[in-house]
Order: sequence, then structure tokens, then C-alpha cells
Amino acid sequence: MNKPTRCIDPVIKFCQDCKYGYCIYPEWVETADDLHWCSIESGCIYGLEDTVPTEEELKEFERRWCQRDGA
Repeated sequence: MNKPTRCIDPVIKFCQDCKYGYCIYPEWVETADDLHWCSIESGCIYGLEDTVPTEEELKEFERRWCQRDGA
């Protein structure tokens, strides 16, 4: 497997759904109901969560967002 050199989602950075992402929950979280009021720490196992999106990536995101909204 090749290690990525850039975040695969540099615009939204939703590490929770990324195969390279991680989440750390507070120790007091025991059930799904506990998740309603907690903050989690998330990031990338490769440290890529601080990747800055390029202009092209921002434009592509905006284009797809507008298509989704029917704008």
C-alpha cells in the first residue's frame, strides 16, 4: 500500500469517514446516546489533516455543492 502524501478530502477534512482517519472519544462515552453532547478528537494516521486545499479542489467542491443544491 502506498502512503498518501495529501489528505484525500482537504476541503471538508471529515477524518471520521476516511480510511486513514481516527477518532478519540472521551473516556466517559459508553453508549451512542453519550455521543450527542461530546466533542471528539479526530485526525489522520499520517498527519495529513492540515493539508491546505488547492484552488482547483476548492472550485471542484463548490461546483459539486452547487449541483447538489440545484443552483
